[in-house]
Amino acid sequence: MASDRSVPPVVAVVVTCQPGPWLEETLRAVGGQDYPNLSVLVVDGDSGDGDDAHGADLAERVAAVLPDAYLRRRDRPGGFAAGANEVIGAVDGASYFLLCHDDAAPAPDAVRLLVEEAFRANAGIVAPKLADWQDPDRLLAVGATIDRVGTIQPVVERGELDQGQHDTARDVFLAPGGATLVRSDLFEALGGYDPELPAGGEDLDLCWRALIAGARVRVAPAARVRHL
Repeated sequence: MASDRSVPPVVAVVVTCQPGPWLEETLRAVGGQDYPNLSVLVVDGDSGDGDDAHGADLAERVAAVLPDAYLRRRDRPGGFAAGANEVIGAVDGASYFLLCHDDAAPAPDAVRLLVEEAFRANAGIVAPKLADWQDPDRLLAVGATIDRVGTIQPVVERGELDQGQHDTARDVFLAPGGATLVRSDLFEALGGYDPELPAGGEDLDLCWRALIAGARVRVAPAARVRHL
């Protein structure tokens, strides 16, 4: 992918965990961004289990779609949080990380719009609009908040028809996982995700700690991501 040093470098970190047939579509979507300074790091979240055949198969699948992507294998198996944390110390010079599940396909302009919102609002974390993989007119999340006891409160009803009713960029408490833009220095200062938390809890925890540190968490609904 061509690089334009006039825009901040972004590293898309795609964490794979037993990826199904959706992986190639995710990789094509990430590689098809119109953002001119984007590189891709694929982290094998299932590596370290001694299954060399699995690693070879994944390497072939990634190379077939994104031959310029970097593939990183972990020393031991782990979930999304541990896999995403592999980017810390693994790359130099990135301004932002786009932390992606292996079943999240961003629209071609998603990264650009997320970065633009991060600059416009001086935000440390920016979430896109998450839509259904099969029916992108149906919403999954447009940011979220929590109640007084820390329970996540969605902004939209799951499967709600997208009619532009949530299209205003705004501050949120939580950037639900799938594809999340995080300022690299913030992610590193916070020590990344907490891999000891149950799946889904790492997103809330990261955003909570970012807010305590004084960073803004935003949702940029113009940036769309289909999530399986």
